[in-house]
Amino acid sequence: MPRVLTIPDNLFTRLHTTLALVFLFMAALMTMFELAKQVIFPAVTIWESHLITIGFTSIIAIIIMSVPLSAMHREQQRSQEALMRQKEAEERLRNSEMQYRTFVESVDDSIYTVDRDLRYLLINTRHLLRRGLLPETYAGKTYGDFHTPDETAAFRAEVSRVLATKSGVQDEYERDKKYFLRKLHPVFDPASNTITAVTVISTEITRQKIAERNLEVINRKLNLMNEITRHDILNQLTVLNSYLSLAEEQSENASVKKYLLRSEHVSDTIYSQILFTRDYQNIGVSSPQWQNLCATIQRARHPLKIPSVAFEGAFSSMEILADPLLEKVFFNLMDNSLRYAGPHAVIRFTCIEEERVLRIICEDNGPGIPADQKEKIFTRGFGRNTGLGLFLIREILAITCITMYETGEPGSGSRFEMIVPAGYYRKRSGGQD
Repeated sequence: MPRVLTIPDNLFTRLHTTLALVFLFMAALMTMFELAKQVIFPAVTIWESHLITIGFTSIIAIIIMSVPLSAMHREQQRSQEALMRQKEAEERLRNSEMQYRTFVESVDDSIYTVDRDLRYLLINTRHLLRRGLLPETYAGKTYGDFHTPDETAAFRAEVSRVLATKSGVQDEYERDKKYFLRKLHPVFDPASNTITAVTVISTEITRQKIAERNLEVINRKLNLMNEITRHDILNQLTVLNSYLSLAEEQSENASVKKYLLRSEHVSDTIYSQILFTRDYQNIGVSSPQWQNLCATIQRARHPLKIPSVAFEGAFSSMEILADPLLEKVFFNLMDNSLRYAGPHAVIRFTCIEEERVLRIICEDNGPGIPADQKEKIFTRGFGRNTGLGLFLIREILAITCITMYETGEPGSGSRFEMIVPAGYYRKRSGGQD
């Protein structure tokens, strides 16, 4: 609470002292003036002498008293103005505290503040109701007085993190078969900019947790059903292709053979599309992971039997945060190069780190992409094959905000450029470029 400003207690004491000094000074001055007047002007009558003395000393007294009285008046005015400003500040503080208390009491979350020793400083009604305690129960108590040693140790560790990092932290915990999200925020002293306390906001997330678990169960069931259905369809397509091949071999009619061959192509397309649904279903199922670029590209090229690819830039030490299907991104890029550039395709990867962005470029020596198709190639169903490869690539990269464009010159090979934003790439120490 700020110190209350009042009119100084010694103001009147100082005034009395000043008046006494002035009185003594004036008495001495009048005596000296009377003696000097009798010597210099002996013919002046006593009444005239008194009038002259009274007039002279009155003027001197007024001059002498005006200085301290004016100073005291100004000081009193300043004190009164300061007192008014303080009262206004205290009124604003009371209003602010009332608004803060109203906000704290109106929310459904538990809110409380503890000091560095985990001693309670503020607790809202919601938290008291949740714990089933009265307000006076918490007076002078610490967090450890109402929680187990393990809970207190975990909470103390969180508070220590806030004090060390000077930033908020959050964690989830379970109590009495209920789930809570706890957020801890530092409270700073404006004067010293040091943390004096920690405010805790605890939100019950039991319904959210139950919904998440139910959704996980539903997704597992759907995925299992899709896997079984997809497996059965692929088996039937394999059988169908076998029958079509046998029919084509045994048929002597050229027109029938032509239709049988087209039927096999349709069956192969269906087979590829079903495999695509398997890959697309897996996008975003697992959390993004930090993956080494060079190692991922090397794993992707082995099934394609590509002898080697060229690397330029800090590939061996660079990692990006991406969906676990990142390997399929590079597989599809190199597979496209083989399809369009042929068995003698030359594939080169370049890694360029710029300000707050990482560029990963894949180039080949194929025919390139016409200017009017540079965006169409990423749409589903566009292309000579299934038309799903580049569409799938963009979907996988978009999980972690990575974008991709085709920036090559038509007739001079394709050039696919991936742009990784800041926060989604890092350079591991110890890598050899």
